[in-house]
Amino acid sequence: MNTPLNTILSWFETGDFPTEAQFKATFLSFYHKDDIIPIKNIEGFEDLSHLFASAEDFKKHLKDPAAHSGYLALLNASNLTATHVDNWKSKLGISNVATIDSSGQPGNVYTKIQVDSFVNELKDADKGLSSEIEKIKKLLSSNDLSLDELQEIVNFIKNNRNDIEALKAISGESREDKVKLILDYNWLGSPKNQQEFNKQIYDKILLISQTPTSAVVQVTKSTTFPNPFETENVIIQARDSVTGKKINVDDYATNQIIEIRMFGEIVNPINILILKVKP
Repeated sequence: MNTPLNTILSWFETGDFPTEAQFKATFLSFYHKDDIIPIKNIEGFEDLSHLFASAEDFKKHLKDPAAHSGYLALLNASNLTATHVDNWKSKLGISNVATIDSSGQPGNVYTKIQVDSFVNELKDADKGLSSEIEKIKKLLSSNDLSLDELQEIVNFIKNNRNDIEALKAISGESREDKVKLILDYNWLGSPKNQQEFNKQIYDKILLISQTPTSAVVQVTKSTTFPNPFETENVIIQARDSVTGKKINVDDYATNQIIEIRMFGEIVNPINILILKVKP
């Protein structure tokens, strides 16, 4: 039982002599440092205790790996978003570091294996075309091509472009001007890339396609005139220019001239059809 402080102070006024009972009452009104103060006697302690977690809850908190996942990065970084990662890279000064493909994360550069694979694809494509190119080289060496052969060359270029597009899908970037040639096509002016190669082939085809392979000369008598094709490999036909009937003539051709000899009387002018043929 405690004694009010003002009562205790009145016992010790000047001239007073406190009794034994008053001394006991005085000291019993205070806690000795060796005594344990009951919690119930600490005013407001219970309200204060609500601000702290229990020992059991605190232990659970220590064992919970996601306890601070909203504020701190986990050891396995599973709670980091792409924005978080970019922020960390920027802060650490590694924003421009090259990365390769990993599980669920595409890289921004190719590995050596991937690059070698792309290069091998291009090498195989170029080597695979060499046999076809040799055939085209032989065809282009002659100015006397049939329409079928011209179409064959055109189809080759189209297929070649399709192959380039297929390689583009594999490597991500393989435009014709980026595809380097392995072989030296000196007969085409040594093109440096696929684009230049295709242009050289196209120009040759255009030149050949614009080269005439037939001509008509109208005559009224036996005559000799310059050979327009400068080759003796020609077929000559004679037809009446009015009736269109075939006329029998004797013809002779060299690289320089064509000679026509008529049989019998000529009624209408004669059209001489000259067709250039392969040797």
